[in-house]
Amino acid sequence: MDKSVAILIVGGSGTFGLSTAWHLSQAGYTNIQCIDRWPAPSLSSAGYDRNKASQRRIVRTEYSSPVYTKLAHEAFELWKNPLFKDVFHHTGWIFATDGTEDLGRRSNFHKCVQNTRNHGDASAMVSLPNWEAAVAKCPVLASHPNHKLHKEKFEGIYNGNAGWVNSTDAMAVIFRECRRNGVKFASGPAGTASSLLRADDGKTVIGVLAEDNTEWLADKIVLATGAYSDTLLDFKSQTQACAYVVTHMKMTEDQYQRYKDNPVLNMLSSSRQEQSQHESLLTLRLGSSTDTTYINTVLSDNPACRWGPISVPRDKAYHPFDTQPLQGHNLTMNFVKYLLPELKDAEIVSSKMCWDMECHDYAWLIGAHPDSPNTLFLATGGSGHSFKNIVHVGKFVMQAMEDTLDPYYKDMWRWRPDRIGKDPESAERFTRPKYELRDQVGWKHDRKHMSKL
Repeated sequence: MDKSVAILIVGGSGTFGLSTAWHLSQAGYTNIQCIDRWPAPSLSSAGYDRNKASQRRIVRTEYSSPVYTKLAHEAFELWKNPLFKDVFHHTGWIFATDGTEDLGRRSNFHKCVQNTRNHGDASAMVSLPNWEAAVAKCPVLASHPNHKLHKEKFEGIYNGNAGWVNSTDAMAVIFRECRRNGVKFASGPAGTASSLLRADDGKTVIGVLAEDNTEWLADKIVLATGAYSDTLLDFKSQTQACAYVVTHMKMTEDQYQRYKDNPVLNMLSSSRQEQSQHESLLTLRLGSSTDTTYINTVLSDNPACRWGPISVPRDKAYHPFDTQPLQGHNLTMNFVKYLLPELKDAEIVSSKMCWDMECHDYAWLIGAHPDSPNTLFLATGGSGHSFKNIVHVGKFVMQAMEDTLDPYYKDMWRWRPDRIGKDPESAERFTRPKYELRDQVGWKHDRKHMSKL
């Protein structure tokens, strides 16, 4: 591909968009234009954390898919680049299960661990066969020794090949490198895509029409619009915008000093917990399990998008006082009582929803669109597990544009409505019940409601 070809990246201030611009510019492409509703790092991106009260992103390698296990190991090594020395924190993590079998949690734990042993680097992995072993590795878990009920089936691992990333600052680092390499950025109404522009054949995409009627024309267009993707293109039910709840609780100074150097904690249980340290706000992050996923189904009001009901984000950037459904909050707090009971009465300083785009088989959607195979390329489907891959996912998007992508990946990540329903195991997470946001209580500008919990 000619290195001077005009490339337009729609959603260029988010995770997939920034990574793509970075890798293209590193490879010598000289005519790259990014557009986004927000300046980089985009407030609407799933990777942006400040609108989620300093959320941190886990870098870990345990996955139920051998492919994403391998990709996560590659990403882990890339985070060690000196470029990211101030944003990547190599703490290790504890990955565990409470033994519950519903939704296949215990089986999934064992599959993830085995994949690291088979397809990654298990040299830093230590088995934690019971609760006592976990306490020995992470003493803060013993802060309330009387709370040992229902831990008889606990088992886990500690893996030193893990840590956490300050995601907003990491995006800022990549944005800085893009600017250094000559990538151009536009935001606001001129950068907010309202529809795709097509040639006279009605299929070939030649650019994007912005909210202020600016026409962005290019030879190659990359759609990296995350949870907003369904508002621009009919994805034939391959994707859905979903929200996961995120809760932050305030620590005392004493608690902070005891927790700050501990590994990330992740539990497959009735409510998944992901913990990361935050030096200035002294908060603890608690992420919900994937069986408490929310959608916001509406009819598209975009004249160019009349393919029926779609889920669109109830974006925190536009609704700053939204909290989270009471249902998700209760699941999170039940888990706090299980794992870290000393925090069960801690002050809640942030209760929010994080939006992302899920693919029907939990895999990325990277490659050409069949109606416009030479000009329109897709880069989406974060599925709640992709920020750690910002360091290299753009490389695969670039290879898809160059038609040099590994054939296995090309087939795995292609446009694939023909595969919907064909592999129940890979679609298991996507087909779990999702809750309509409009049917939930406790999230509508509801600081007062949450303060009474």
